[in-house]
Amino acid sequence: MARRSMRMAELERLSGVPRETIHYYLREGLLPTPSRPGKTQALYDESHLERLRLIRRLREEKYLPVAVIRSILQAGLERPPSPDLDTLADVLRIAPHLEPGRPAPTVADAEVQRVAEELGLIGPGERPDDPSVARVLATVAEAVGLEGAARELTLDDLRVSAPMVGRLVEAEAAVFFDLVMRRGDMAEAVRALRGGRSAVARFLTSYRDLMLRRIVEALLSAVKGASAAVEQATPLGLSAGLLRRVGAAGHAEELSSRARGGDPAAANDLVWFWFALGANRELGRLSHDVTRLLRPRAQVLVACANPTPAGALAARLDGLMARAGSFPLGEVLAAEHALRDALGVPDAGEGVLERAVPALHRLYLADPSADADPLASALAYLQRGLVGFALPPALGRARQAVQDLEGALGVVMSTPGRLHSAVVARIEGNARLTLGRQWVLGGREPDGLAQLTRAGAIDPAGPLARAAESAVVRPGPEILAEAQRSR
Repeated sequence: MARRSMRMAELERLSGVPRETIHYYLREGLLPTPSRPGKTQALYDESHLERLRLIRRLREEKYLPVAVIRSILQAGLERPPSPDLDTLADVLRIAPHLEPGRPAPTVADAEVQRVAEELGLIGPGERPDDPSVARVLATVAEAVGLEGAARELTLDDLRVSAPMVGRLVEAEAAVFFDLVMRRGDMAEAVRALRGGRSAVARFLTSYRDLMLRRIVEALLSAVKGASAAVEQATPLGLSAGLLRRVGAAGHAEELSSRARGGDPAAANDLVWFWFALGANRELGRLSHDVTRLLRPRAQVLVACANPTPAGALAARLDGLMARAGSFPLGEVLAAEHALRDALGVPDAGEGVLERAVPALHRLYLADPSADADPLASALAYLQRGLVGFALPPALGRARQAVQDLEGALGVVMSTPGRLHSAVVARIEGNARLTLGRQWVLGGREPDGLAQLTRAGAIDPAGPLARAAESAVVRPGPEILAEAQRSR
């Protein structure tokens, strides 16, 4: 009896397999080549339908990948499936929501696949009609369907979760096969896996919630003590000996003399020089004749250097910043002062985080690289890096702090001759000192020691050398506590 022939549309309807997937199976050799009575015609028969039903059962019920299915088909349809395939199916299907009987997710569109590949959730060769891939794409599609911050946060969460979940699964597989090796009984190990599957899935969800609660509690506790840490996020000064060797006093006196004579450029340069060296006392003593020559950017520096009661500086800085134009360092300084106020002034009507978040947003919205003035750029990088390491670790600013301090080094080391030697020494020394401390206590000891050595060599008789020696020889409670805060 001749076999019944059918076209693609009928094969698609009877098998329940989409046309694109059938073409994929044909290309992969999972289906026999159809007969072709004409150049544009392809006819299929019952053997294609039977094969598609088998493939679908192996994928959706046994949860097997294409490579395994191909080996089964190459062995011949008449051969009963190997018991190893049942074992493999049990091991692969761990979470209860992947049990047989649940409908497979709809095949995702091209945009969802692109996002999933960019996030590293699926590989470029993985097919969206594979049940395991389809389930991942379904979660990505759900995330893509969100709006605004919810979409951004969820996609970022998927991106950082994927490699960690991958390591978790590898560890779970090792535990499973460790049981197999100890017991010598695959069937018993599979029964054990199946029996505890629901408990493990519930544990992963509940333990994640517990860890998030712990992080929030630790953050709230750390925030209470963060005010003092942020207050102390100030670069160390240089020794009098180093300042004499590089002629800092003579340079300042020359600028001061010209400023008193009415030179606006000298007046502004003097403010920048003193601010970069942390000479707040001198900035507070500027005469009216000099301050009236200052441009808005220099006025911001003077305002930030002078002691001001909590909350009193904000309005003045906002007015100066409005006239200063784009000024990343000013944004960093204003945000730092706002952060100190938020962390240090109790307010019964608002939580600490609620007050601190706008300041943090302003702090990290600044772009030091956008400032063409190398001194302004380097100081913005340095100060934000120091503040970043002073913040509680749960805020996740340590990596950005490293990048900021490296940015400060990159600026001062790439502009030889444009900055005074004293300014370069203070910025470079403090950046290397802070990086070295973090790296020594964070597992990168060779890199950290190299940075600490270079920081100490900049000013061997000054605070930088003493702090570097303390970090290398005697990492006491203060440094350990600082490292814990910044991890």
